[in-house]
Amino acid sequence: MVEMATIRNRGEYQWEAQIRRKGYPAQRKTFETKSDAQAWARMIESEIDRGIFVSRVEAERTAFHQLIDRYISEIAPKHKGAYSEIKRLEALKRHPLATRIVATLTSSDFARYRDERLKIRKGNTVKRELALFQCVIEAARREWGTFAETDELLLKL
Repeated sequence: MVEMATIRNRGEYQWEAQIRRKGYPAQRKTFETKSDAQAWARMIESEIDRGIFVSRVEAERTAFHQLIDRYISEIAPKHKGAYSEIKRLEALKRHPLATRIVATLTSSDFARYRDERLKIRKGNTVKRELALFQCVIEAARREWGTFAETDELLLKL
């Protein structure tokens, strides 16, 4: 017997999709339309069936500045140039990109950041900033499990 997602009406303008499968954490998300809830449920169930499901709960509730803070407290102090790296990261946290939810970040967001910074800073400076972003993303992927292995946020100058 195949378990199906449960779609419930949660008021006049909300639909909740819930997926419960043995061996996987329960997944639940709220949508404005029933069709959006059904599409999401089909996508998650398909990933579970194919064995490629990765929970996005952590990425959907974490802002990028929180990852930067964690990197500053756990990883940066171990580096040789910790002081300057931390100062740079503190400055990067003030950019609007840092307020975004991790699950919504795309490579085009970082490309816009790069293009915006190249107007006021030299190429090497921007390259260092992008390298720091990449370090934070890699730490989040490898050590904290925030990004799936398939999430690609390529940062190039």
